[in-house]
Amino acid sequence: MSVVRGLLFENLGLKFVALLLSVLIYLNARTDRPVTLAVSFPVSLRDLPDSISIAGPVPAEVHAEIRGTGKQVIRLRLARPTITISLAGVGAGHFERSLSAADLPLPPGLEVERMIGPRMLVLELDRRARRRVPVAPRLEWAQTAAARAPGRIAIDPTVVTVSGPARAIAKLDSVTLAPVRVDGRRDTVRADVGPGGLPEGCSVEPPTVRVTVVLGRSR
Repeated sequence: MSVVRGLLFENLGLKFVALLLSVLIYLNARTDRPVTLAVSFPVSLRDLPDSISIAGPVPAEVHAEIRGTGKQVIRLRLARPTITISLAGVGAGHFERSLSAADLPLPPGLEVERMIGPRMLVLELDRRARRRVPVAPRLEWAQTAAARAPGRIAIDPTVVTVSGPARAIAKLDSVTLAPVRVDGRRDTVRADVGPGGLPEGCSVEPPTVRVTVVLGRSR
């Protein structure tokens, strides 16, 4: 028994290193073989004119099957290089641009086996507009015996500037803020909150609004 124990437990450090080297050699040999794997490429839009705004969704990624050695394709999947699309000179309206293998930023030695999609970049573009819109605060609470009813509510600023697609901004009558919770609070509640939701392509300035809630008497 002592002989067996010695064979198993003596020189554990050397045995572990030898096992690790064996695994590394095996993985190195495996990843040198050619493989085909799906890779996602993030999409980045640049050169959009200041007078134009994107009025609809933008594809976040383009997917393709890439062929190369296991090492190369795994490295590419980890790096996630970006597909950059220029929008220089575009105007308001419908925009389409086909996406092909030539758009994919591939290092030497890798090939596109198949474009998965999307194969077409489709955007709705609108004239960029700015408009001052009042703010609408929103409170959330679970009324309990120990809770105080919301009393006076103050917001600063009371109006924000919204910029984005002209048609979307024209429909806004207010900007609803993210909810402020006052559960179980007995004193004044202060919070800096942003909008609870905006139309696609819109942004606000300033990005947050200070909401102050003075709680009333217990119910």
